[in-house]
Amino acid sequence: MLLSNFLLALLVALGGPLGGDGRGPGDTERQSFPALREDSSDTYTESIPNTLVEFDMVRVPGGSVTVDGKEQTVETFWMAAMEVRWEAFDTYRLDEDMEDLEDAEADAISLPSKPYGFGNEIPGFGQEKYPALAVTRNAAQQYARWLSAKTGHTYRLPTPAEWKHACRLGYGTPQNWSSDRIGEHAWYKGNADDEAHPAAALPPNELGIYDQLGNAAEHVVPPEAGEDDPSEVWGGSYLSSAGDVHCSARQQKTPAWQESDPQLPKSQWWLSDAPFVGFRVVRGAGS
Repeated sequence: MLLSNFLLALLVALGGPLGGDGRGPGDTERQSFPALREDSSDTYTESIPNTLVEFDMVRVPGGSVTVDGKEQTVETFWMAAMEVRWEAFDTYRLDEDMEDLEDAEADAISLPSKPYGFGNEIPGFGQEKYPALAVTRNAAQQYARWLSAKTGHTYRLPTPAEWKHACRLGYGTPQNWSSDRIGEHAWYKGNADDEAHPAAALPPNELGIYDQLGNAAEHVVPPEAGEDDPSEVWGGSYLSSAGDVHCSARQQKTPAWQESDPQLPKSQWWLSDAPFVGFRVVRGAGS
């Protein structure tokens, strides 16, 4: 499966038979962005140009939510229905030339290093349909920049307030759920067999969002966060107990997440010992 993923991404990188606009790999003319396919006023489908990769976005109505004891207003925004999967992340990871991007955009985007081989020890790592795992916040943010440049629409990671607001709208108060009910919507320690599962294998929440709780814990970025601020993931993961899978569940990055990484400084792309970390993208309503 990993090999087929690589071949898919390689074809994408070469602009080969997957190309939808007929331009060859030597073309440098700025691409035109495809129109979004709106399935309803509450959803649309985004396509990554010159690939077969698509993903659905769900409208999240605005409102207010309390984070760290402070009530925050959240404007209406779009959230990906699924966590970013390997077929999308590998398309970015192997897009070495980025020749269809403007120079200024390409210069601002970095590509991940190789993951040192630790992925072979992580079930679901690099496999189609699975969420991209063990990625750092920096890697997730660079992916969002690349995706924005590719599609012409501004994607980013959710803020804690956006993430929690969407979770509360979609799930209500899961902190009060029984472990059986949590298991109906989330992969956690009680039903996951200590490994990640393919995206959308369990039913979505009321908004139509899959796996926001459990499976891969998701990166969030406060608006004022600096590069040196510790990253956080929310929602619990397939390794979390039932009591740690809810809309306020959060984990801050620790040195243990990269304990076996032989590099100094540690990789800015991969969390060698945190295979439970993933991410999803959001987009402002008017961006």
